[in-house]
Amino acid sequence: MTLSMPELFLFFALQGEQATVAGTIRSNDDGGGLAAAVVTLTEPDRTTTTDAQGKYAITGVGPGPHHMVIRRIGYTPRTLHALVPVSGTLEINVALSALPPMPARLPEVIVRRPIEMRGSHSAEIISLADKTASMKAVRNNPMLTQPDVLQSLSGGEITIKPESPGGVHIRGGSSDQTSYVVDGIPVFNPYHAAGIFSTWNPDALSHVSVASAVPSPDYPSTLSGTIAAFTRAPGSEISARSSVSSTHTALTVDGPTGFGKAGFLVSSRFAYPHLGAPPSDQSYVRGVSNDNLVKVGIPVLGGRLELLGYHGVNEIGTVAETDIEVQPGTTRPRNTFEWQSQSLGAVWARTYAATNVRLLGWLADGDAESKWSGKISRLMMTSDREDKGILLEGDRRFARSSLKAGVRLEQSRIGYLVEFDSIGMSPFGTRGTTSIVTLFTRYSAALGKRTDLRAGTSIISAAGAWYASPQAEVRWKQSSRLTSSFSFARTHQLVQSFRNAESITAAIFPADLFASSGSAGVPAARSDLAVIATNFEPTPDVRIGFQAWARRFNNILLVAPFDDEPFSLGGFGAGSGDSRGASIDASVSSTRYGLTASYGIQRVRYSSGSLEYVPDHGPTHLFEGGVLFFPTATSSIRIGIAHSAGRRTTAIGGQFEWEACNLRDGGCQFAGSPRSNGEPLGAQYLPAYFRADIGARKHWHLNIAGRDATIALFGAMTNIFDRQNILTYTRDPATGTLSPIDMRPRAPIVVGLEWRL
Repeated sequence: MTLSMPELFLFFALQGEQATVAGTIRSNDDGGGLAAAVVTLTEPDRTTTTDAQGKYAITGVGPGPHHMVIRRIGYTPRTLHALVPVSGTLEINVALSALPPMPARLPEVIVRRPIEMRGSHSAEIISLADKTASMKAVRNNPMLTQPDVLQSLSGGEITIKPESPGGVHIRGGSSDQTSYVVDGIPVFNPYHAAGIFSTWNPDALSHVSVASAVPSPDYPSTLSGTIAAFTRAPGSEISARSSVSSTHTALTVDGPTGFGKAGFLVSSRFAYPHLGAPPSDQSYVRGVSNDNLVKVGIPVLGGRLELLGYHGVNEIGTVAETDIEVQPGTTRPRNTFEWQSQSLGAVWARTYAATNVRLLGWLADGDAESKWSGKISRLMMTSDREDKGILLEGDRRFARSSLKAGVRLEQSRIGYLVEFDSIGMSPFGTRGTTSIVTLFTRYSAALGKRTDLRAGTSIISAAGAWYASPQAEVRWKQSSRLTSSFSFARTHQLVQSFRNAESITAAIFPADLFASSGSAGVPAARSDLAVIATNFEPTPDVRIGFQAWARRFNNILLVAPFDDEPFSLGGFGAGSGDSRGASIDASVSSTRYGLTASYGIQRVRYSSGSLEYVPDHGPTHLFEGGVLFFPTATSSIRIGIAHSAGRRTTAIGGQFEWEACNLRDGGCQFAGSPRSNGEPLGAQYLPAYFRADIGARKHWHLNIAGRDATIALFGAMTNIFDRQNILTYTRDPATGTLSPIDMRPRAPIVVGLEWRL
């Protein structure tokens, strides 16, 4: 079995030597064994039934706390908590009490083995150098005060700015060089701001993965890679999950539709970034954010058809000027930011003998707009993108190899426009339609007992030009505990962004503003990436991963060297860049605790002509580490530490007020219209960043109408040592003096309640 380095992040899902939970289920009346009792470990969703003597066994169980539910018709169900060891057998014997006899009419139940489709499991499509995480691992991440799908990927080769993220950066790439899909359906700008980051509700997902070192041909062609989210399969009965915290309210419901074998999943979440802000102070952020997801799955033509709908929306308003006099009864001018995206898609898959066939179609669009107080004039920016496409692929499995081939047809309609209030200033805009045809193939084969190969290529045709994107990975299993790989991938990207990636406004406006290649001189970008990775398991409960990479960018669209506003007003150019780095990840897992740590070192440089600079997302050193401890099976304590050094920033001019959202003093401020005003890019070093967080969680079980329900309370405090971390500097235009802008103070930023039924 080949193991992936990113599994280091799964504290309690080790794939090596694992434990067995076994025992006997008896009747309280006579002490005899109960046959056909159903025993379930709910979190990993493992189920078995007892034999004629009442005995059961569940093998391959990861260490740590688990919920165990025992049911049998005619008996009162029981829910237990189990602390499973790293290896060996945990014996749990349970006695059930008989219910008073009462008639019941049971519906017909048909049990079938689900079809396993290649590509639906992240472990099959992820390179040894990439990451994957289950939602349990996301919830168990000690660096997160509450579960966040995108922030859970941070560490090592993936950089996400702390406290005010403006995107996900993979191996030195800009945020627009990362694409996003949900069940294969493209999604644009899946970001919230001012409180929570990811627009994907963890309760609706099963796992998330990164395909970068060897990009999957199923996904859009982007320079850095694709972050893919996978929704949960609807359960066999109606279930609900909900949470209410200081940042958002969420509800997820799934179950059967009542029509045949069809199932559904519905998720909705609302965020409130201005919670606790004084209503009379106009410098505080005002806005709304929400995201929604709907999925329906039905059997069709011998396979399964899944329909998916997604929608995310954000509206944020801030004060544009902080140093002007305001007459009573009037309001200050405001900067406004809005972005939303919606996606509709359908996926049909079926297995014919040893061949998996998959057909996918989608409609995805996103738009953004901003009213901004520019240096010369008030202006209005609008951006929109509409994609439609279809993908057909076949995956044939042989005895020691497999072959995947397919075609992807898509069309992008993209527009961008900036209009000025001042008379005599001409608007700047582009609009274009790009049709893209991608033919792809990938071959995987075992070259021996310890070595296997994956190689393939994508041929892209767009606007009369052709682009070849070859890729390959060789994986060598030196021993049962040591695996290494070398990979190379060339990628192309035909849609880039007019957003100024160096602007501080990314803290509340992380949306990318799309620009199609061939429009207004926008180039088609290219990246060459080579990665060496090693995964070492000295013992079953310890994992260590190492990787080193080198990457070269060409023809990337750069706005920052040509325009100091948050987005291009007509100034941009083509540039290049390089990124080199190495990272090490480690984790230790046991019955009561999990430890994780990652360290990355990188050198990222972007250049345009003779200008070279370190981008805002390119700190030299990054460290994250934490511990998750279970004093009991129903309570946990987490401690997380984040540190980065070698951070750079571009000083801004003018009045600017900033404070990240927090409950301690109701802070959630972004006041002013900050811009670099010609400051050298990345010229200012920032002090090292350091933050320590602590959180706790406690849950209880209730029996409601014969079903197990869970209710939990949680809370977290960030920056417990009250460290002064600097976001950026402002420069006084009269004296040239630099003044620091602090990040979040010590604050209990999250308290909340969640329940499941």
